[in-house]
Amino acid sequence: MLLGFSTVSLYKTHPTISRETFGIFRAMGCNVIQVMCLNEDDILKLINEITVSDLAGFSYVVLHAPPTVVSINTLELLQRAQDSFHFQAIVIHPSEIENWEIFSRFNLPISIENMDWKQERGKYVDSMQAIFEKIDAGMVLDLNHCYTNDPSMRLAKEMTDEFGTRISQIHLSGFETDHDLLFKTKQTEIMDAIVDKNLPIIIESICETVEDVKAEFKYVKKYLFKK
Repeated sequence: MLLGFSTVSLYKTHPTISRETFGIFRAMGCNVIQVMCLNEDDILKLINEITVSDLAGFSYVVLHAPPTVVSINTLELLQRAQDSFHFQAIVIHPSEIENWEIFSRFNLPISIENMDWKQERGKYVDSMQAIFEKIDAGMVLDLNHCYTNDPSMRLAKEMTDEFGTRISQIHLSGFETDHDLLFKTKQTEIMDAIVDKNLPIIIESICETVEDVKAEFKYVKKYLFKK
């Protein structure tokens, strides 16, 4: 079982880049963590203030790049972070990237995330196919994003069937208005769309308190793994 959280889940109460946030997830028993950098300052904070030992205890560690336009400067900072921490994947939102050629200048384990209903690019299979024709990368299957585009979750199956072994990880959360708590929405149909439970599963539900984090982890773990 590879299950854990994105640090964005606690952004309302804790910094996404902090030893305290990492410690909360580690103490809960998470063996997966996604370090969310909301901007370039967060990447610099990661490089300058966090050490490899601060992320010890997690079997799978992912860096989420800022979900904005990715520039050469951003990629240079991501490369510095990668050289220090050796992340298993670096997650990129494709919605605002126009020049995929710039990625060839760097040695980064890129995984492209499918997008939600608010974006123009990366929402459906054909759009993701067009992206993978421009960059050889992994894929992050975000099930919340699939649900926003197709509540029947057929889209999630189409994504899984089409991209199969390219999928490096799963992003999971409920949806009513945003990345909502599954223990409150009870949207088991979103969790049922996970075909391969051996993939790292990253919970991105936005939590108001640490107690919400604990309740969400317990609920998702029990449902997915019947424990």
